[in-house]
Amino acid sequence: MRISKARQSFISCSSSTVFAGALLALGAVLGCSSAGDSGGGSGGMTAGGTGGSASGGSSSGGSTATGGNSGSGGRTSSGGQPGSGGAVASSGGMTTTGQGGATGSGGTGTGSGGSAAGGAATGGSAPTGGRGGATLGGSGGAIAGGGRGGSSATGSGGAGGMSTTDKVPAKPSSGCGKTSPAVGSSSSPLTVSGHKYYAKLPTGYDASKPYPLLFMFNPTNNPISWAEQNAGFETAPAKDAWIRVYPDPASEANGWGASDVSFFQPLYDQVTGAYCVDKARVFAAGESSGGDFASILGCEHADVLRGVVPCSTKDVSAYPLDASKRKCTGEVTPLVMQGKNDNVVGPANGPKTRDFYAAVNHCGTTTTPVQGYTDTLSNCVQYQGCDANYPVYWCNHTDPNYSNTNHGWPTFAPKFVWAIFSAY
Repeated sequence: MRISKARQSFISCSSSTVFAGALLALGAVLGCSSAGDSGGGSGGMTAGGTGGSASGGSSSGGSTATGGNSGSGGRTSSGGQPGSGGAVASSGGMTTTGQGGATGSGGTGTGSGGSAAGGAATGGSAPTGGRGGATLGGSGGAIAGGGRGGSSATGSGGAGGMSTTDKVPAKPSSGCGKTSPAVGSSSSPLTVSGHKYYAKLPTGYDASKPYPLLFMFNPTNNPISWAEQNAGFETAPAKDAWIRVYPDPASEANGWGASDVSFFQPLYDQVTGAYCVDKARVFAAGESSGGDFASILGCEHADVLRGVVPCSTKDVSAYPLDASKRKCTGEVTPLVMQGKNDNVVGPANGPKTRDFYAAVNHCGTTTTPVQGYTDTLSNCVQYQGCDANYPVYWCNHTDPNYSNTNHGWPTFAPKFVWAIFSAY
């Protein structure tokens, strides 16, 4: 007996035998109850069972039993919850709408879609203090991949990054709860282990709230103020969300090198002890010798860093880019940037740095373009097959920053750094 005709069967069965009528009546009641039973997750798979159909989650329709007993058709199981689609947030920048994860087939199948928001609008370069830098404008959003959702779940948004369900809890530092900490300035910096630095706290800093932390290392022959003036993190959204620390090498003329590595741990300890830092989200970036230093730290201090941005780097013999010879303290997400036509240090060290981190993070050789960063001025790709939540990014760009040498901190860098790391 077909359930879709159950009501007609009930009306027409009065002339049948008592025994058959009873069976038909029972089937009709069941059919009527299933015909209006529609539920499940929104957007779930529709599967009509033999005993009835249901929209939303997959239906556990019972097949018609022999002897006239009808299975309980049309009872809907909860379909897959839709993944959390990426919010669109950008003004003037590229808008990338994240789609929610596809629903699971039958039962609950929670899939988390990639968190995705439009990148922030990129302002012009700000070449004060020596090398031309970049500015970050607009309210940028996170670029995040689908991550690891539930059963039969996928998500699409921007490329790479983490899904919101993969985010680890904040890890407050010992500086939380300390009010009115000293921050210094470019003209009156703080000191630690023979080095100078100063900090910029987020707008409306709350000493009880752990904030992500970014160390930005300046290039050789540039003042301590270079990073603040040129790196592009002194505009929203970074200035409202991150603690920014701007250190200076022991010798500005020599830049950052192997002899500075021992200074980082005291710097890290002093900063996390003074400010309310989220120790699960500490990043290091730098350009030229500052990029060399960020790259070194990404291996030597991977136990305290979540991601690094080595930009315009050269070889540092004391720290060879050979994963078999280095004993990294963990893994980081690297955003490797190198000018394709760098005529100051040459382009060769960029691919070496990329390959080093790809080996450390056990990546494959396949890459996918990073949405919004496919033009020649950025030209960014993400390596696939890496260890979970530790992708490798490679941007072999042609940005002319630093007097057309293709060696400077590229204009797209602050927007890209924010987009990736703010998703963590």
